[in-house]
Amino acid sequence: MAMKRCPVCGEKYSDTYKYCPFCEEEEAMKGERPLHRRGGKRSSSRKDPSILTPVLIIVILVLALMLGWLFFGDSIKEKLGGGAASGASSSQSSQSQSGGSSASSSGSASLPESGDSSLNPDSSTGTGTGTGELSVEEVAALPDTLTLSTTDFTIPVGDPAVKLTATGGSGTYTWYSEDDGIASVDENGTVTAVSAGTINIYATDGTGKGLCIVRVKSGTGTVAGAIPSGGEVKLNREDFTLPVGDTFQLKNTGITTAQTWSSSNPNVATVSASGTVTGVSAGTATITMSYDGNSLTCIVRVK
Repeated sequence: MAMKRCPVCGEKYSDTYKYCPFCEEEEAMKGERPLHRRGGKRSSSRKDPSILTPVLIIVILVLALMLGWLFFGDSIKEKLGGGAASGASSSQSSQSQSGGSSASSSGSASLPESGDSSLNPDSSTGTGTGTGELSVEEVAALPDTLTLSTTDFTIPVGDPAVKLTATGGSGTYTWYSEDDGIASVDENGTVTAVSAGTINIYATDGTGKGLCIVRVKSGTGTVAGAIPSGGEVKLNREDFTLPVGDTFQLKNTGITTAQTWSSSNPNVATVSASGTVTGVSAGTATITMSYDGNSLTCIVRVK
């Protein structure tokens, strides 16, 4: 091992050192540069800036993103896809509503042809007729808020028309017949028998309805017996239903002599000397009109 002298400080040191250890110690003490020992030898060196650290940081971030996508990518895609779909749906709904409003306000939407039977209650393909703008089906679905003078009666074909009245609601009524081929009704509530069958007659004020069952029989209500010179004898009813407290006027045709009226059960229905029937309590009674030794009868069902 040879010795050599430092040209700076003049001290001798072993040639195994790359730099003068005395100078290094002095510099280290002054804080100018650190001491380094490599392979048992002391040496001093200055580090140059390195790009290794930022590269490692970038690599770590990339790996973290890849792992995150690997484990949570499906849920992220679902959330992103759901949000996009929701936005598209909202946009389409808004466009649809905007388009509907535009069509309505501009009047460009197509109107049904006059031959469309679904909007015409008087169409031959409908189930009934009326004098208003609603269909019979629409009237039938309304709540029962009106009261009719009669809710159920029987009328033979050819008998005089029956006038129905309604109370309650707005006071302005429209009348409907379920089938004009069996019985028709005019704007005043007058029912005319046409052919045998049973139908409903409705009255409505637009928000509620009243119902009367009309039973049409073929033939007339004439009862066998003497026929005075006044013509064929018959009552305007053979069978009808009357609510408790309501009244109904029985009439006859073809009689010029005096008549008397009686009820088989006054606790159910009473009848006046002029043929006015009043419902007293629920049940059935028979009203009899007698004339010249003959009689006609009518069944009254009180509800």
